[in-house]
Amino acid sequence: MNTDANTLPPSDQVAAAEEAPEEESPPAVRRLYRWIDLVTALVLALASTATAWCGYQSSAWGGDRTAFSGQSFKATVQSAKYANLATQKAALHAALFGQWATAVSAGDTVLADFALQRFPEPLKQATTAWLATSPLTNSAAPATPFEMPEYALPERAESERWEREAAELSEAAQRADEHSTSYLRFTLVFASALFFAGISGKFRWRVIDLAMLALGAVTLLVGLIRLLALPVY
Repeated sequence: MNTDANTLPPSDQVAAAEEAPEEESPPAVRRLYRWIDLVTALVLALASTATAWCGYQSSAWGGDRTAFSGQSFKATVQSAKYANLATQKAALHAALFGQWATAVSAGDTVLADFALQRFPEPLKQATTAWLATSPLTNSAAPATPFEMPEYALPERAESERWEREAAELSEAAQRADEHSTSYLRFTLVFASALFFAGISGKFRWRVIDLAMLALGAVTLLVGLIRLLALPVY
């Protein structure tokens, strides 16, 4: 006795449909196939778009990383340049102060006054303020005028400014690199969703096909949710 396929339970209908051409499958199974094809197309479209978007974002953040790294290197060079100038100027000031101290020790007040009046700034201002602290009798006074707050070299301040800017740019480059790497990882996530959705329907076994499609859809959904937490370039 022949049994009509439409009278079979749904599970038996799916099993029978695996062996029958699609046009000979029961209507319920054909509708199931159409829904599977629709969901597969949707997952493939979204995963393809997400993969391209992540690739663009990774490339854009990577460009920022390169730009910030270059600017940080230039700022580091400028900082080193001004630090070298400050060291040279401080060495010159130390030599001038040594000559003045030698004249004072020798009791040559004329030479000492001559040298003091011709001290370059900020050495002159710092030495005057240092002498006001009575360093010869005041044990709490700074040992040299170079320890006075008045002794502030513009080159040293400029070097510190460039150093801070270099550090900030380096941190910006590191953040951009982290964002670029994160987007690159998500391209792999969405590529996996593309793979699972793409192979669904290739096994001619609906259980495996549905499992691959579900795995691809879940991977896509989780990736999209996690993607929302990343900054957009």
